[in-house]
Amino acid sequence: MVEEFVRFTEEGHIMIGSQHGNGSNGLSSRTGSSRRSGAHSPARAWAVIALSAAVMAGSLCACGSTSGTNASPSASSSSPAASQSPSSTASASSPSASASASSSAAATGACTTKELTAKLTQGAGGGAGSSYPYLVLTNSGSQTCTVRGYPGVSLRHGDTQIGAAAKRDSTVTASTITLKPGQSAHSALRIVNAENFDAADCTPTAADTMLIYPPDQTDALSIDATGLTGCADKNTQILYVQVFQPGEE
Repeated sequence: MVEEFVRFTEEGHIMIGSQHGNGSNGLSSRTGSSRRSGAHSPARAWAVIALSAAVMAGSLCACGSTSGTNASPSASSSSPAASQSPSSTASASSPSASASASSSAAATGACTTKELTAKLTQGAGGGAGSSYPYLVLTNSGSQTCTVRGYPGVSLRHGDTQIGAAAKRDSTVTASTITLKPGQSAHSALRIVNAENFDAADCTPTAADTMLIYPPDQTDALSIDATGLTGCADKNTQILYVQVFQPGEE
């Protein structure tokens, strides 16, 4: 009985041989490039080829798995950059909206004289030698505006001011009043009767107009003051005025 075998030596040689049933070996040492013709050459050659292919396949598998493992972190590392974009874009737009609201509020300015009309109403009536009419200012313009504080008020005869201008009464605290077109604010006046004073000290003088300066304005409004009498003496105070309050009364 004869058995064939193939072995690799430590020097990288291929050993091809046969073993007989009686225990004797038939060995030959050959390199991968050397061949001899013989009865068993085809079988031995195919064995060598199959063994070499198995070794190469194992090497390729090892390389492929290493490459695949290294590729994974590259794909995942791009995620944080993508997730940062929405938050930074959204927060950047907030200050623009806040600035727009502030500029809109600041756009409402003080009412100018040309935007206002004036009139006297009965107000709180009269008694104890004084009358208490209301001076009413109305926004006759097309834009919203504000009034705050005291008006300037004096009585006139023709082009001449009669006595002292109105003195400020600090009973009421000033506040900013917003007037939309058509809305009004009023200031409470006190007009002392000229007859309460000695004629020599007062020098009573009939008035025909009342001159009114809206708060913070240098142009005046004029309204009819027929029936009112002032004191030409500037040391005799007959006019008093309070700050503007919302509404006609």
